[in-house]
Amino acid sequence: MGSAPPIPATDWLPDDSETESFSLPDGRRLAYATYGDADGYPVLFCHGTPGSHVIARLLAEPARQHGVHLIAPDRPGIGNSEDASVTLEDWPDDAAYLLSHLDIDAAGAVGFSGGGPFALACHRLPEIERIALLGSSGPPSVGATGRVQQFVGALSRHAPWALGRIFRLQRWVAVRRDPSYAVGFVAEEIPETDALAADEVARIVRADMLTAMARGPSGIIREQRLLSQPWPFTLEDISVPVSVFQGQSDANVAPSTGTAIAQRLPDASFEAVDSDHLGTLTAAGNDALAAVQRRTRV
Repeated sequence: MGSAPPIPATDWLPDDSETESFSLPDGRRLAYATYGDADGYPVLFCHGTPGSHVIARLLAEPARQHGVHLIAPDRPGIGNSEDASVTLEDWPDDAAYLLSHLDIDAAGAVGFSGGGPFALACHRLPEIERIALLGSSGPPSVGATGRVQQFVGALSRHAPWALGRIFRLQRWVAVRRDPSYAVGFVAEEIPETDALAADEVARIVRADMLTAMARGPSGIIREQRLLSQPWPFTLEDISVPVSVFQGQSDANVAPSTGTAIAQRLPDASFEAVDSDHLGTLTAAGNDALAAVQRRTRV
């Protein structure tokens, strides 16, 4: 299949001006965007899969209110970040270089959906003091996912070419359809926030979907495969405090996943959220940012 279709100029899609980038030691470009309070406590935001830095816009106002400098990188192959065979084990190195580039020596981390495992992988970084998970995927040993996610995971392992066609088709349709089309993959209804009306939330979700596949689907396919395989670390290895927020109407990540993750973490809190997948991010994002504020580590 040819290159992705052009995105209409009228679409609300961030361009290069929204992100900054820097070069990693291997020469790759890693892109990131920042939101909230530029002078606040740094929090690394790990977007979902598929997803991009754009979804962090939903937490821009809560970040500002909490005095949080929200840093949202696009992982390799996503948005403006160059592709590479980066694994869950490798990602903390990229994250560490980003924090060093920004002269940050202490930070929290928040992971949404498929970004949860990437946030947890950063537990080994001395800079990361606390972690919060919002509707996070779990390791195969505990993480129950919906049928669609199971199907996607199987395709990523056995027929990545077919999954690539599916993602390209979804992007093609998303460009031409109302933003609610993209929301349908992550929510039963479009949520509102204190700062954003439902139609703006929908536009952000569609822009997130389109940005995720701006370089094609290879990065997303690799991450789907990684998340369907055993992780390179165990939940019991994680010593930093972790706050787990799990939607009880989540059709993408089963409610039991959040409970299982919290039970296996040595230092965890759990909060059930009366919402679906996207609603967990919008409803509990404020609490997640508060949970990762700097505290004295034991």
